Amino acid sequence: MQTDAPFWDSLVFDGIDDVDVEAVTAAFGTVEVAARGRTAGSACPDCGRFSDRVHDRYQRRLKDLPLAEQGFVILLTVRRFTCRSADCPRRTFAEPFSQLAAPHARFTTRLNHALERVGLALAGRAGARLVAQLGFGAGRMTLLRRVMALPDPQFGTPRVLGVDDFAIRRGQTYSTVLTSVEDHRVVDVLPTREAGPLAAWLIRHPGVEIICRDRAGAYAEGARRGAPDALQVADRFHLRQGLGRAVETCVAAHRDCLRDPSPSSMLPEATRLTSGRPQDDPAPIGRRAERKKAAHALVHELLAQGHSRRAIARHLGWGLNTVLRYANAARWQDTIRENRSRPSRLDPYKPYLERRLAEGCTSVTRLHSELVAHNAPVTYQMVRSHIATLRGAPASAPLRPPTVRQVTGGSPDTPPR
Repeated sequence: MQTDAPFWDSLVFDGIDDVDVEAVTAAFGTVEVAARGRTAGSACPDCGRFSDRVHDRYQRRLKDLPLAEQGFVILLTVRRFTCRSADCPRRTFAEPFSQLAAPHARFTTRLNHALERVGLALAGRAGARLVAQLGFGAGRMTLLRRVMALPDPQFGTPRVLGVDDFAIRRGQTYSTVLTSVEDHRVVDVLPTREAGPLAAWLIRHPGVEIICRDRAGAYAEGARRGAPDALQVADRFHLRQGLGRAVETCVAAHRDCLRDPSPSSMLPEATRLTSGRPQDDPAPIGRRAERKKAAHALVHELLAQGHSRRAIARHLGWGLNTVLRYANAARWQDTIRENRSRPSRLDPYKPYLERRLAEGCTSVTRLHSELVAHNAPVTYQMVRSHIATLRGAPASAPLRPPTVRQVTGGSPDTPPR
């Protein structure tokens, strides 16, 4: 299929005045546009002398943005001109098309810009999957090369400077990262975390009013030397980190108090009773308890208004059994079901196994044979699992005191993060 060339001039080469379209063909999902240079000649890039003497021609295949979900390719005929200056070291030079594509490039400039934006947003593999759906057909390394070829962004001196260290190799090599707190962007990276490089950077970049820094003494000294008029503050992370270390130091100093907790019998009666509930039955807390409390109040409020239980279930979109459970519960705490283990066929024989194990019989095979001789409906695996549990956690084993990290970070049952 071929179309009118002037239409493609305005569509494909809008703003590029030195290119003419010769032919357009579309086949097998790809649109190919044959184009050539319009100018009579060009200037030599070395001596600058104009030349219109054609040495030869060659064709460049440039991939462009897709058109109507079809691949788009520009077949560009490029002329090589002979330099007319006898003193010029360059004998021939190619016709430049700086607005259309860079020298030796296989993609047009606008396609490169699109790949740069995708690479900056999604990087390699994810960006490659996106451009494949868009019809660009570029690989992950192509996207990464476009990103790496971009110049580094230039930032001005920030008003609020963030100073913190980071590990290039943890425990061995550390550097300092400088950020703009207001813009949340990295400004510079210093090779070490000493006071000298930070002070030198602040002297070269005057205008910092607030320094939000790490609590290290080297950063404090560097900030005083480089920006004596700047206000030094700490961010929330370092304040919380300092508080956490202080609490850990305090708990570690009183570590012996955790090994001998006072028995509950020594506590006064007022502390063992809370809102009429015994201490071994504490009030449930958390999101689940809040939902249970609200649902219980809602059901009883509707019951007080005279609605039936089936009408409440239809109105709330709940199951009838759910509404009955809330309606029959006098307190919302009674609606929380405890996780109880399922009964086992071994339960009636567990005291016998514990007694035999205390007598010194440790053979699982012998214990299983004794139970089978009494027509017990148990398997060898049941006996072995229960004996392993008795060996691993004896009832007389003392409770292990919590660690410092568990005390400062949560309950003793919660592992440290």
